[in-house]
Amino acid sequence: MNNRMRLILLVSILLLAFILRIWKLDKVPTSLFGDELDVGYHALSILKTGKDYSGNYLPIHFRSLAEWRTPLYLYSSIPTVAIFGINAWGVRLPAAIFGVLGVFAFYLLIKVLTKKESLAFLASFLLCISPWHLQYSRAGFEVTEMLFLYTLGLYFFLICLKGRNTLWLSGIFLGLALWTYNTAKLFVPLTMITIFLIWGNELKKISKQRLASALIVFLIITVPFVIITFF
Repeated sequence: MNNRMRLILLVSILLLAFILRIWKLDKVPTSLFGDELDVGYHALSILKTGKDYSGNYLPIHFRSLAEWRTPLYLYSSIPTVAIFGINAWGVRLPAAIFGVLGVFAFYLLIKVLTKKESLAFLASFLLCISPWHLQYSRAGFEVTEMLFLYTLGLYFFLICLKGRNTLWLSGIFLGLALWTYNTAKLFVPLTMITIFLIWGNELKKISKQRLASALIVFLIITVPFVIITFF
């Protein structure tokens, strides 16, 4: 398969992913549920006042009616809520966009992990039409944003093992994944422990400057979030 055919196939998969996630987004699901409305009102409040609807200025955790919510998806919704208002397009469009980006990130990850582009195309197509991924891409859920960031974090880590200076990018995306969904607070640290257990020898070959810069970037992103989470 030549480069042009590869590009056509990848664009086709991403276009299908886009259509499946955007088509009648304001009608399927039929109406906004409570968490989606919560996203909309928080985003609108931040847009107009700089505070959430509980009066907290640019919060790291949003205080909802029933829980404390991670902040990144709510901040990601501010531009679309500003354009469309508190409706399905305003609240759900970020999830749909991150859903499409997640399909592309998954293609990159499988390609570098297996070194088989045909398998990467198959994997990204299956994620593209996955009922699970479609469901969460068509509602105001944080999951597709988290999966996109997490996948890119793993991708840039694997790229760095090939000699690229991308470890700091891995630190950024894995760190931001913590800000998107509460379960990431558990499995991102477990992922990093697993990385050190499996690729510890390879990490020792990376220059101390690159390791230090990646660690500093990761800590800058995560330390405030960890402190707020515990205290």
